[in-house]
Amino acid sequence: MPAHKNIDTICIAPDTAIADTLRVLARNKPQKSGIPGGIALVVDDSRTLLGLVTSGDLLRAVAKGTPLARPVRSIMNKDPFVIVGRQPAAEVVRLAVQKTREEGWHKDRLEKIVIVDAKRKVLDLVDLYDLWQGSDIRLRRIAVVGLGYVGLTLGLTLADLGFEVRGFDLNEKVRAMVSRKKAPFFELGLPELLTTHVGKRFAAVGTLTGNECEAYFIAVGTPLNAAKKPDLGHLRAAAQSVGKVLKQGDVVILRSTVPLGTTRTVVVPILEKASGLTAGEDFYVAFAPERTVEGKALEELRTLPQVIGGINRASANVAADIFNLMTRTIHLVDTLEEAEVIKLINNTYRDVSFAFANEVALICQRWGIDTNKVITAANAGYERSRVPKPSPGVGGYCLDKDPYIFIEGGKAKQYESALFKEARAVNTAILQVVVADAVAHLRAAGKKNPKVFVLGFAFKGKPATSDLRGSSTLILVEGLRKAGYKNIHGFDPVVGAAELRKLRVRPVADPKEGFKAADLVIIMNNHAYFEQPDMVRHLRHAAKGALFFDTWALHNPEEVAKISNIKYRRL
Repeated sequence: MPAHKNIDTICIAPDTAIADTLRVLARNKPQKSGIPGGIALVVDDSRTLLGLVTSGDLLRAVAKGTPLARPVRSIMNKDPFVIVGRQPAAEVVRLAVQKTREEGWHKDRLEKIVIVDAKRKVLDLVDLYDLWQGSDIRLRRIAVVGLGYVGLTLGLTLADLGFEVRGFDLNEKVRAMVSRKKAPFFELGLPELLTTHVGKRFAAVGTLTGNECEAYFIAVGTPLNAAKKPDLGHLRAAAQSVGKVLKQGDVVILRSTVPLGTTRTVVVPILEKASGLTAGEDFYVAFAPERTVEGKALEELRTLPQVIGGINRASANVAADIFNLMTRTIHLVDTLEEAEVIKLINNTYRDVSFAFANEVALICQRWGIDTNKVITAANAGYERSRVPKPSPGVGGYCLDKDPYIFIEGGKAKQYESALFKEARAVNTAILQVVVADAVAHLRAAGKKNPKVFVLGFAFKGKPATSDLRGSSTLILVEGLRKAGYKNIHGFDPVVGAAELRKLRVRPVADPKEGFKAADLVIIMNNHAYFEQPDMVRHLRHAAKGALFFDTWALHNPEEVAKISNIKYRRL
């Protein structure tokens, strides 16, 4: 490639005939000139960009019968995408990808990028693919270890950005579903990404092999054991697998939620021992907490700020090169531990705030006060109050787990948490109150085999998910069965009937069937489906004296009161 590109050779005046423009494009030989082919820049006498025309534009004009003598200004793109000022290659690529995403353009729309100065005078013309291949963004092949909610959504998003992705998971069933382009769980937009990228830029694999990738994301789970301590078994195994194939210049980025200090004291030693390399010198290590919400993960991966901490600043910068293509905002923090604690702060704060609302409910219940009513009044017009509504426990894979992981961070430095423990206890207690109240009603009814209809089995309803992990409904069903009530029917708009059968719950396809002759109808998550007026109208088919337990306060008590012989209860 020549040391200096003579851009003037593809610059033309707006009055240039279409026929002459075709000749300009034909004369440009990219391998010799270094100038991307198939494009001409329309400029004025001072080289100010007025527009551009591509070979595609010219072919379409000819196909329409446009006279070749007509000036090129009649068919040029008068508002092309430009980048102002000379930028590092990585930044040019990031800006181009961002523009494509914002405008909903096809990913190949911006093959050529015009660089101009502040007065819109042409400085350069670059090929996006060449920039990608030759820039500092050399981490084009990525492995994502763990194809759960975090790993699969991240891996497919990276594939959508143009990376070659290997999704590694030991679960053969998960790999098989992904390879068949079937979503293992519900997530908006996931089926479309599977269809688009599996077999092309994304492949599910059961082994990691050397020289295949330059970047490794670890996104395996860190569950709690019976003693409520984080189990790092999956994380250690993932680090061992990555370490065996790690080579000089690679980067390892953790997304798993871990106790403070885990990346530095657990993961890095495993990587170094398995690879024989030194972190921060031979390879890069960073932590970038995953903070998306299930049901909107694909959207939030592209909109939420990404927090990145590295074992050194070079590691953080390398990780940022990847995330810069995904989201507009990057927050670099100074250490691995600062990045680790941010996810714990986010989720534990939410758990504590929900515990406050639930403890309010536990007190108000004893005074016969409608908790939802008074919280609404407390928040109304009072900017300093943001009290959430009470809920039947706090579920999900993160909120009932991450506070315990945070607690371990305190213990590592001889601090015993009080608030986080109590919040967990309150959120557990309110669920036990829900179970006790449900059982008490059924016992008071005195029926031999009362019918229970449960609405909502996923751990949350907004945004919708099919995830049952940590679901309060599972505790409810278990409590009802232990009390001897086994005639349990269920419905969830997202969770499949097969999953309900595994819980020994009889699935119903139409909620109306579940309401028929039910002695207890209980809403356990806040899916928008359960807010429909039909949920109240169907109560007419419930058994006489049935209890409608609306744990999320989705309905107006006055409307329910219009239906005779139905009891209504909120938290």
